[in-house]
Amino acid sequence: MYTIYRAFMVVQVIFILIVLNHRTHEAYAERLIQEHTIKFRRPHVRTSEDMEAAENSLREAGKTPAAPKIPFRPTMNKAAYKATKRAAETDTGMSHPIKEFSHALLKPPVLKGINVDGVNQTEAGGSRPPDTHGAVGPDHFVEITNSNIDVYKKSDGSRVKSISLASFFGYTKQPLFDPRCVYDIAGGRWIISAEAFQESLTIQRQFVAVSKTSDPLGPYYVYNGDVNFKNNDDFWDFPQLGVDRKAIIITANIFGPQFYRETRMVVVDKTRLYNGLSAKIKLFIGLDGTLTPPVVLDDNDKTFLVAAVSSGIIRKYTLTYPGGIPVLSSSTITVPAYSVPPNAKQPGTAETLDTSDLRFVNASTQVGNSLWQVHTINVNSLPKPRFYEFNTVTNTIIQSGIISASATSNDWNASIAANADNDVFVTWSSTDPNAGTQAQVRFSGRLHTDPINTISGGSALFTSSTFYNPSTDNPERWGDYSSVTVDPKDPSRAWIVNEKINKSNIWGSRIGEIGF
Repeated sequence: MYTIYRAFMVVQVIFILIVLNHRTHEAYAERLIQEHTIKFRRPHVRTSEDMEAAENSLREAGKTPAAPKIPFRPTMNKAAYKATKRAAETDTGMSHPIKEFSHALLKPPVLKGINVDGVNQTEAGGSRPPDTHGAVGPDHFVEITNSNIDVYKKSDGSRVKSISLASFFGYTKQPLFDPRCVYDIAGGRWIISAEAFQESLTIQRQFVAVSKTSDPLGPYYVYNGDVNFKNNDDFWDFPQLGVDRKAIIITANIFGPQFYRETRMVVVDKTRLYNGLSAKIKLFIGLDGTLTPPVVLDDNDKTFLVAAVSSGIIRKYTLTYPGGIPVLSSSTITVPAYSVPPNAKQPGTAETLDTSDLRFVNASTQVGNSLWQVHTINVNSLPKPRFYEFNTVTNTIIQSGIISASATSNDWNASIAANADNDVFVTWSSTDPNAGTQAQVRFSGRLHTDPINTISGGSALFTSSTFYNPSTDNPERWGDYSSVTVDPKDPSRAWIVNEKINKSNIWGSRIGEIGF
């Protein structure tokens, strides 16, 4: 009788969610893209000496930046989100056989030498989750987390700089979080972003720093703008960072005190920022969440952004620059059905790890007519990443597939990047209670000559020795994103950074160099 009742409840929840998804999709279809203009004033210049002096001053005064627990904000109603996650534990989601691919057929990347610990929770100031992110440049790898920036030499993996985001940006009024880092190969510049918690109900700041040279040790032009242009109780959250041939692009979800409202995007002329000039910013509102910008590898005159809006539908936005003015239009791509993933189970504990919603968590890669992305969905009642190569001309899928360490593993928190030849690299988090495997940092990928629709289960860069249980919460917050970026000096290689577990209550991070 209990089994019948439980099955009835699951069906009822799924029905409610289908209705909600249908209504949500209708709401998306009715959204109108609106445009506004705001300004970034002339920046202040931050040198390495300025940053170190600020850090020393904070330490001497005992005023280290606050270390908050950063909440996850789903774009669906919180109650619906919790119900969806519970239902996913018994709902099979997409039924899909997990194949063990022959290495004779596939040629995934392998470790190329550098495999080192990144910053940990204690060193980074205590915030959680870490939101591990970073980028590789000509001679360095830059890791950015809540709430620290760390720079490593590519030659040997040694850390040459570690400083708080507060000292880096020169801002201490509110904690900084949700950081991102991109190396613009075309411009030879580092772009680093982070947002601050609200200063008031009408003021919230988004920070963007651009390096003066290709050296990540500085100096930087540091910009900030009040992103609450309506001067109300809007909260700007989960900003994502992209770059194309003309602009730096930042997207963010907007929340009120209780509910998600919309997604917005700012587009700013990168040439003006690279020269330390003030800039007018084009602000687009009324967009679908969570909207993800790309890193564009070529001189395409169109830039494509995507959002996973409802099962079987990907919203695609096309950004163009007629007469140098940013213009946005939208369309849809039909994909196989998908649903919210269950949380990840860990060996030796009932504590689970939050696998987020259906969002794309990191920048796409755009090259030619291809756009590469990945998100975590429900496959056989397990969280699994599904990757896509979209054709941006025909709004169709070129290829797609499931990434899985094993048939029984929990896999999530995935990021993907491609080089100009469409060789692909991925990283993700993985556990396997059946095998006793604690949280891993995993990596894989595919050559453009591999059979389509396939990425192998790959390899473990690092395996944690214990489970994660830092609080009384269940599920526990896991990093909202990871990062993989292609080496500008050798496109057959990439660098990854992802979360690991140092102790049951302390997160760590791991950095690795992989390649074909």
